[in-house]
Amino acid sequence: MFDSERRRLLHAMGIDVYVLRAAPSVDRVSVGSEDAAHGCALVVACARDAARERLRALLPRALGLAPDAIAWIEPDAAGVLPEPPPAAAYLALGADMPRALGAQLSTERQMAALIAAADAPSACLGSALARRALWQALKPLARRLQNPGNGSARG
Repeated sequence: MFDSERRRLLHAMGIDVYVLRAAPSVDRVSVGSEDAAHGCALVVACARDAARERLRALLPRALGLAPDAIAWIEPDAAGVLPEPPPAAAYLALGADMPRALGAQLSTERQMAALIAAADAPSACLGSALARRALWQALKPLARRLQNPGNGSARG
C-alpha cells in the first residue's frame, strides 16, 4: 500500500501509519482446550438495549476474536441470567449484570476466569469518555484471550 520512500517521509514528519485490523480467522484465535470444546472464549452478559447490536458487531474485532467465539446471554424479565457456558473470560455490561453473573458462576469458575464489568452498551457507546472506559475494561480481556496460558487468572 505504502512504498518505502513514502513511509520514510511520513516517519520523518512524525506521522505514524496505522493499518486497519482484518477480522481474525477462527484458526488465529487462541482459546483454552476446555473453551474450544464448548466453542466459546468469552461470555457477554448484557440486557437487550438499542446499542447492543452495534457493540455485538464491534466487540469481536476489538478483541481479535471470531464472532462465533463470543456467547451472548441476557437476563429474563426478573433479571436472572441463564447459566453461562464455561469460558476463559466473562464480560458483564450494565449495572445489574455483575451481580446476576456472579450468582450463576461457581466460585471455582469465578477464580479460573477473568471477569470484567462495564456500563450498558447504550452508555458505553454514547461518548468518547465512555468508550475509553469500555476499552479500559476490555484490554485485560483481549490480553487474556490472545494468550490464555500466559499470566494469572486475574490478568
